Amino acid sequence: MQQVLRMLETRDSVHVTELAEVLSVSEVTVRSDLSELARQGLVARVRGGVRPLQRGQSELAFDLRLRLEAERKQAIARAAAAMVGEGEAVALDSSTTAYYLALELRAKRELVVVTNGLLIAAALADAAGISVLVTGGMLRLPAMSLVGEFGADVFRGTRIDKGFLGARGLSLERGLMDLNPEEVLIKQKMADACARVVGILDGTKWHRSALLSFVSADQVHAIVTDASAPADEVEAWRARGVEVVAVEAGSRERSPIRPRNLRRVPPNAEEGAA
Repeated sequence: MQQVLRMLETRDSVHVTELAEVLSVSEVTVRSDLSELARQGLVARVRGGVRPLQRGQSELAFDLRLRLEAERKQAIARAAAAMVGEGEAVALDSSTTAYYLALELRAKRELVVVTNGLLIAAALADAAGISVLVTGGMLRLPAMSLVGEFGADVFRGTRIDKGFLGARGLSLERGLMDLNPEEVLIKQKMADACARVVGILDGTKWHRSALLSFVSADQVHAIVTDASAPADEVEAWRARGVEVVAVEAGSRERSPIRPRNLRRVPPNAEEGAA
């Protein structure tokens, strides 16, 4: 099911026969998994396969994206955390890789973290020695993020040491890219306020493009990725003077930590608490 979701991030549809061949499973198994994805509201069934939901209906939920490429994202987060010195101010966007980075930053002291991600803020809420500044704005449920001009105002006149930004794709021609215009706006404002911009993205993003660019290649100071990133593209970025750190995934395997569920409060939650 994770492979289906990855494929749908860059395609209009995938079909049962193709998936059965690619994954070496029966068509019965494929149909069962596609039905489960549709039941969860993550895809739409079409004749012979599935397609992504229309933009605005749904996006891949944060907690599910958190489990995609989890080992790679955790390894990237550890390397990115090593770039952060105590006493610095850093910005984290609402990406899942930034969530893993937030977990790594909990051990830092005298750190100020600015974020538009509610789950990133929650991951740092009780960390001793870390001050968390959450931008305002409109809640965007798929990413549990705050977006809009109101939140962007926080970055006007603010100077942040480093910004760590996830992306759906990247290229030397278009820089770092994403899909949602509201997320792109806040990422642009965040990047403009940072002395150094660091892209944090796993190797699957190197072959992708996306609708909107939010940081040009000239604005990127460093990229932290994993060893599956294409070597020729890595070297091309390095030739442009960008520091590229490519880490091996799985060297310190960890189980993904499930984010705190801020989306719903069970009925009678207080009554059931003892």
